[in-house]
Amino acid sequence: MNKKTLPFLLLAVVFTLVYSSCKKADEVKQTPANQAYFPLEKGRYVIYDVDSSIWDDTNCVKVTRLYQMRWTIADTFTDRMGRPSMRIDVSIRKHAEDNWQTPTDDAVLYATNNGQELEIAHSNSRFIKMVYPVSEGRTWEGNAYINTADADLAFFKGWTYRYTDVDLPFGTGDVTYQHTVSVIAVDEAVNDPYAQPRNTASRAYSKEVFAPGVGMVYREYYRWTYDPNFVNNMDPNYADTRCLKGSGVIMRAVDHN
Repeated sequence: MNKKTLPFLLLAVVFTLVYSSCKKADEVKQTPANQAYFPLEKGRYVIYDVDSSIWDDTNCVKVTRLYQMRWTIADTFTDRMGRPSMRIDVSIRKHAEDNWQTPTDDAVLYATNNGQELEIAHSNSRFIKMVYPVSEGRTWEGNAYINTADADLAFFKGWTYRYTDVDLPFGTGDVTYQHTVSVIAVDEAVNDPYAQPRNTASRAYSKEVFAPGVGMVYREYYRWTYDPNFVNNMDPNYADTRCLKGSGVIMRAVDHN
């Protein structure tokens, strides 16, 4: 999998509640304001239903894989800057009745909340997922610690994260949270391959939704590119199918302790 994309596919972080269709979330625990949207407590876990997609331009198809992913706050540690931090272990399974398995790669995240910002580290990259206090329209450079001089990470350069829909309800399909905040990390589009099949095109989008006392309740991310000169895109038999190249993920939390 592309080194650029993998951190964001796994950086979909924690904690939601689902039991019956369209019911309200449980009462929110009393938590300091700079921890409420992303509580870090050893032993917590969350299970997500994951729809992971690959746009394959060689075969001109979109392949979607369904599975579950669990994040477990496994232990505390002190990071290289002397700050208290948490280790989050990742495990996956294909079906709810299957045993959890540890992925062969990228099975650990590291979370640090210093009271002013929440950092999540993965694959040697640190992302500023939230800043405090939370307020409508507030922006920040969420990828400020990413080495975008590295060609494999240059894609992350210049993203401006933004809070939106502060303290508004959000439904995941299984549960409605009455007080949430959304973080839009990127929303970029260049051309439309269906309307402009002879032009290069690209699309990048990342949104996460957090609920106080719970954590992330939804994540949507996708990135694709389109090359009009690729052989399949020059074949008239593919005129209605446009061959994209990229990946995406949707994560919805279905259980947590």
